[in-house]
Amino acid sequence: MSSENINQQIRLYGQPLSERFGAVVGAYGITQRRLAQVLGLSAPMLSQLISGRRIKIGNPAVYERLVMLEDSTGASDLEAVLTRVEASQPVLSTSQIRTGITKDTDAVSALAGVVPAGELERALVMLGDSTPVLSKVLAMAEECARRTGTTQD
Repeated sequence: MSSENINQQIRLYGQPLSERFGAVVGAYGITQRRLAQVLGLSAPMLSQLISGRRIKIGNPAVYERLVMLEDSTGASDLEAVLTRVEASQPVLSTSQIRTGITKDTDAVSALAGVVPAGELERALVMLGDSTPVLSKVLAMAEECARRTGTTQD
């Protein structure tokens, strides 16, 4: 297990994929083989992601199915959830996976309306690469602030 690969998984997904997959396996009482089947991933690929030999889930639909499983862990009929998720055809772009945000949202607009663009830009510089999702939100807010003229510092 490469610690650098695991660190990259943490940057991309918020925690190592071994933990995320492990939580789903535990919550649903399924094997890794069954998880791979539900996600639409080969068992060897799942194993490589868990061990850190691979960093990234290449197919956005696989990641979305993982999120669907995580979001439904409290459901009363877990087998129905597994069946529904396995049959799903989610569509996401790679940028949505990384940030979860693809356009101006209320939060972005609100931030742009109260924080000057220059201040947002300075915050982005200070954050660097340490918080990619927050940085994306701030960058979108900065762009929105410049578009709408909220440039006073």
